[in-house]
Amino acid sequence: MTPEITEFSYGFALTNEMVGWAPLNAAPLFPSLIEEGKAGGGYDLKLDLQGFPLYLQFKRADYMKRASAAEVSKHNLPISRPFYRFKITEAKKSNQHDLLLELDDGSCLVFYAAPRFHELDEINDAWLTNSVASRSIFVQPSAIGPLDDEPHHVAYDQNTAWICSEPRELPILSASGLMDKLSYQLNHDDRPLREKIPEIVERIRAAEVRARKIFEAQERPSEGTAEARSIDVAPVDVPLKAPRALTEDERLLRAAADLAYRIFDSQMIIIQPK
Repeated sequence: MTPEITEFSYGFALTNEMVGWAPLNAAPLFPSLIEEGKAGGGYDLKLDLQGFPLYLQFKRADYMKRASAAEVSKHNLPISRPFYRFKITEAKKSNQHDLLLELDDGSCLVFYAAPRFHELDEINDAWLTNSVASRSIFVQPSAIGPLDDEPHHVAYDQNTAWICSEPRELPILSASGLMDKLSYQLNHDDRPLREKIPEIVERIRAAEVRARKIFEAQERPSEGTAEARSIDVAPVDVPLKAPRALTEDERLLRAAADLAYRIFDSQMIIIQPK
């Protein structure tokens, strides 16, 4: 069953909830907020505290309840109905997954995030009960690994997840498991965020370069790049407030957030202790 919710609405709801996670401080980096925020970082970023980036790509999920679903009828997976599944963008259409694989090189945390709901009433209920994250799964691209040009998707129930079309069980994280992983990361690298900012930008740019070289070697179009995503839009005469001047740290953070969105189709979230 096709989901009623959009990836944008799900991502907004999940990100909004994560901001209030205790004992962590999760600050989503929207480039415009850096420019409009307070001097010194704005919107709860503390550059002299330890911190690191989390990258999330939001997926919406199809609701599967029939026994004719391939996971049941063809692959005979030990998966409970109803279950959910989200598509991995086909490599012949986009290099989105390959890009995320290059970003997910062990130097940062990268996840697909997908819900265990698909209807508007369900996302509204999850929003009101603060349960968007607890009704989500988090899957690392590196756990999925490289894929061929054929269609692939991740199918999951309350306890397990599988990559298809050639089924293989995947390790997944719940919201509590993700929080534990984020806390562990904080406890094992106490460098202040300010010190890491150039490193964050360099790693995300290096991931793009590595991916681009792979695409060129395979003679596949790098549709995930900014050039391939460019769209001609007629100019609109809208009055804009002039952005404030950025510090060098803020400028670099803005560049990293912009690259995460444009190149990797991901939301960059800075994780820090409360």
